Amino acid sequence: MEKSNQWQQLRPQIIIRYCTLLMIITGIVVDKEQHSTVLTTEMIIFIFIFIINNQLRFFSINKSYGKIASFVVEIIFIFIAFNWLGGYLITYLILAAIDGNILFKNPWKSIFNGAILIEALYFSINKSLEFRFINVGLVIIVIALLYYVKDENDKKLEAQDLYDKLRISEEKLKKANRDLELYASSIEEITLLRERNRISREIHDSVGHALSTIAIQLGAIERTLGVNNDVSKELAKDLRKFTQESLNEVRKAVREIKPKDFEEYQGILIIEELINNFKKLAGIDVRLSFTKEKWSLSSDQAFVIYRVTQEFLVNSVRHGKANSVQIMMAFKEEKLAVTLKDNGIGSEAIFEGIGLKSMRERVTEIGGTFEYKTNLQEGFMVKLVLDKNEKLKVHSFGGNNGEN
Repeated sequence: MEKSNQWQQLRPQIIIRYCTLLMIITGIVVDKEQHSTVLTTEMIIFIFIFIINNQLRFFSINKSYGKIASFVVEIIFIFIAFNWLGGYLITYLILAAIDGNILFKNPWKSIFNGAILIEALYFSINKSLEFRFINVGLVIIVIALLYYVKDENDKKLEAQDLYDKLRISEEKLKKANRDLELYASSIEEITLLRERNRISREIHDSVGHALSTIAIQLGAIERTLGVNNDVSKELAKDLRKFTQESLNEVRKAVREIKPKDFEEYQGILIIEELINNFKKLAGIDVRLSFTKEKWSLSSDQAFVIYRVTQEFLVNSVRHGKANSVQIMMAFKEEKLAVTLKDNGIGSEAIFEGIGLKSMRERVTEIGGTFEYKTNLQEGFMVKLVLDKNEKLKVHSFGGNNGEN
């Protein structure tokens, strides 16, 4: 692919090469006609060798030392050809300049360009100003243009190569990401299975054993009841004691199964579950983030944040036409600031309807503050601030001017 792109980039230079070769042959033929001479067999063979060497170097020879040797031979051929066959010197020099700048890199490119200029100067000694301009001036211009063209082609090839590498890297990253997701999913599933297996063992060892023992004891009580009431009472007493101990063991097992941080993060987990369900149903991107330091939410706080989040998400899709929502819970030492912002169409003016009033009332009822902000094409933002220790707002009914 890279070689194909390279030849495609060099197509204009290849066309110029063939045109220059044709001009060399034409120049030789015209020169012979002007001097009333004919091309001998040796001359024709020499021309063929010259062309074959040129073509092999450009298209077939891959080794750098082979190309260098072929170019040195061509420099010698130019000296012989112009003295023996005649023609236009500028065509020989341009052909050599094309190959020297396309096939080689520095320092060989500079060396060969220097050799071409020396050859042009050598043949221009004792020649007219016009001859010097054509064969020296034009060669310098052509070499400068070839420098520029080659440099641009190299930059394009480097850019293409970099793009291909980046594309390959992107594919590798995507594959690695997919593998990681599958791995994480597998680990999660294995962890869940292990936890279920552990819970089943706990139930079997504690609850199952306790129930089996209770059933046996009840059978014994049933058999002794009415026959020996004292024994029945003693068995019932032992059964009650055993049942209490078993109940304590079950509670202990439940506490061990339940994560230690669940109580602290229960409110956040409920809100996170709401967000995940909404993302699946509505198909929009909802991001929840919170500070590193957290404290447990009371049931009222969790309920208010849950309802405000629920109302905000629905309004963002229904009225704001949003496809992305950011929710930030900033836990401070004594306060919690919850900011909800979407990327919807926004509005120049907002009429506080039932939804906004309901959110405001819920927040203020537990002593919090509520505010919102929107502009046209800038989305909608809601912010509520709650105290860590709830300060319930006291309402006065039928009162006078007294303060509450």
